[in-house]
Formats: sequence, C-alpha cells, structure tokens
Amino acid sequence: MAPRHMGLAAALVLGAQMGVTPPGAALARAATAGAAMIPAGIQLAQRSDAPSGPAAPAAAPRPQAPPRLDPAVREAGARLAAPFRLANADGSRTCPFALKAEPAGPGLAVEFDRQACAIIAFSAQVVAWLPDPSGSLRLLNAQGRTVAEFTEGTNGSFEALREGDGVYFLANPAAADEDAEIKVEEVVGEWDLARQAGTPVCRVTLLDQPAGNGKGKALAIASGCDPALLRFGPVAWDIEGGNILVRGDTDTAVIRFARQEDGGWARTPERGRPLLMNRP
Repeated sequence: MAPRHMGLAAALVLGAQMGVTPPGAALARAATAGAAMIPAGIQLAQRSDAPSGPAAPAAAPRPQAPPRLDPAVREAGARLAAPFRLANADGSRTCPFALKAEPAGPGLAVEFDRQACAIIAFSAQVVAWLPDPSGSLRLLNAQGRTVAEFTEGTNGSFEALREGDGVYFLANPAAADEDAEIKVEEVVGEWDLARQAGTPVCRVTLLDQPAGNGKGKALAIASGCDPALLRFGPVAWDIEGGNILVRGDTDTAVIRFARQEDGGWARTPERGRPLLMNRP
C-alpha cells in the first residue's frame, strides 16, 4: 500500500478508537436525523420523484334498480304473463319461454334456458319484455330496445315478423298440445281459399302422403288459382299447435290457419287481408 494511503487508514482507525466521527459520516447522520423530523407527507411533496402509492380501487357501480313501471303496465303484464313456446315459422326450432310479471332490467322478467333457446339466435339479446297498449308484447334487450314485437293471434298465441330473419311464434303450450286432437283424416281432401266467404279464389287438395321436400305432407293446387296466392310457392302442409300450416318453398314462407267456430279455418294473424279456408 502506498505510504499516503497507509497514513489515511491509520488515522481512521485511530479516530474510531478515540470516538471521533469522520466528517462524511457526521454529515450523513445529520441529514438522516433532519429527514426523520419532517413529516412523511412533506418529504414526499418535496421529492418530485417520490413513487406514488397504489391507487385506491374504484368503487363498484351499483346495479341499476328496475324502472318504476306504470300500474297499468304491471296489470297488463300480469294478465299476459304465462309459459309459452318460442318457435320459428315451420316449428323446426322451438324452446320453452316464460313471461313473468316481476320487474327486471328495462321491463318485466323473462325466464328461459338460454342454451336450449340458442337455436333461435335473437333470444341471446332478450333480457326483459313489456306489454304494449296495442295488445302486442315486446321482447327487449338490456338497453330497453325492442328485439322482437309479437302481435296477438289465436288461442293465446303471438306472432312476430323480424325483417331479414323470418316469422316467429310465442305459442300457448296448451294450445300447441291440441294438435293431437286434429286428426289428419279430418283435414285431408279439397279446400277452397277465399278472401271473403263464398267467393273462392283457389282450390287446394291436402294429401296424406309425404311432401317432396320432406317438410310435412304434400298438397296439390288446382288450375286457375289466384297467382297472388302462389307467390310464396305452397309445396306442403302440416298440423302444429292446433293449426294447419301451409308451407312455401322457403323456411320463412308459411301461412298458418286457425280453426273457426263455424268449422272453417282462417289465416292467423289476419295481416290486413283475410284468407279463409273452407270445404267446397
């Protein structure tokens, strides 16, 4: 070791033995003592580079309470609340679907198995429903917008037409189970279609044999039928929910006929122009 360095080391050792604190150590201790006398908040304020503590967790948003519904709406909802069967026009996709009378989300509660109803795509958006003053009922999404509006049909059932999607039914399960009461032999044979009773515009024959497209039973159209009735391409018929369904060449082309008190049948819902089906 160089003589100068050896001298410095000896001085430090001697100073420690005599209780003398080196100048640098004294300054360090003074700074530490001074800092301890300053409140912690002031120390952090004075140091612009002091790390900030963890942010307090944001308060969880409170769930929105169901809207206060008009008593008349609640009363109408209570009258309509019931178990239904949601189905597409040809009945190839169905699932149980209940309307409840309790408030929920933007309207009244719905109850259905979402996995079972996944075959009907728009059901994934539905969180509530509301009755409409017109007599229809609306299925709503979480924002309160209408997903599908169903107008009243027959036997406690409702029908909705979704643009670009097709026709759907909320059928009364009790009425839907009545189809067993309608025997095929009761309805096979010739029928006249008319806009008004006694003025037929087309004759069809319901046959007791499978249709060529595999969707129900076959039918035959007589010559001279009103072309307006043939635009949807009737190719088959079937019995469903106590109704007679005349099916066209696409899944969305379906005319549903409900039994009338006089023994005839009428399109349901009427949709402007009536269409009657009676024996010749």
